[in-house]
Amino acid sequence: DVQRKAQAEIDRVVGPDRLPTMEDLGDLQYIRGCMKESLRWMPTTILGAVPHAVTQDDEYMGYFIPKGAGVMNNVWAIHMDPKRHPNPRVFNPDRYKDDRQSLGDAAANPDSSKRDTFTFGAGRRICPGIHVAERSLFLGMSRILWAFNIEPALDVEGKPIIPDADRLTQGFVCMPEEFPARITPRSQERANMVTKEWKEAQEKNLHPLTNQWVQTPVEVPNL
Repeated sequence: DVQRKAQAEIDRVVGPDRLPTMEDLGDLQYIRGCMKESLRWMPTTILGAVPHAVTQDDEYMGYFIPKGAGVMNNVWAIHMDPKRHPNPRVFNPDRYKDDRQSLGDAAANPDSSKRDTFTFGAGRRICPGIHVAERSLFLGMSRILWAFNIEPALDVEGKPIIPDADRLTQGFVCMPEEFPARITPRSQERANMVTKEWKEAQEKNLHPLTNQWVQTPVEVPNL
């Protein structure tokens, strides 16, 4: 249902003849909601990006925290707090339908109740890659949804194989365990457009051996 709603927004704003760009950001609010809800619903850094340390003795809920003690954000617990996010295990991008903040602006908001996610940390030591991540996530998600349909794989009896959303890899950074899926072009024309864009990127901007940029891409607008 979320995929259909996201694709309807992309089709209305972008149309069938081009891929989404950063210029579409302001008009693809539901896609921005999908991006933020993905970061909230399945945070990769479930205990924060890096440990912090208190600069002076402190106390929290009756617990004494001495100066210099290491402190980590329990990102999973914050994101799954039903007081902040009702029905937290439900994937609902409309939680952010009125949130126009960039990830960076939200993370630095002095009102912690208005911060969207804590995936990139909190306080003065927020992950410096947050701005690159936001642009990459927006372009990746909007373009995949523009071009492809994503559906569950089928078992030998033709029944959908539904992944268990709570089966995660273990470690400092976690992600869903591997699961099968069907990814198919929404049309041949869109498949051709993806192929054309990739070939042009290879010819104009990517080193033939390393696939690294050989020149800086055109500047994108601020979020």
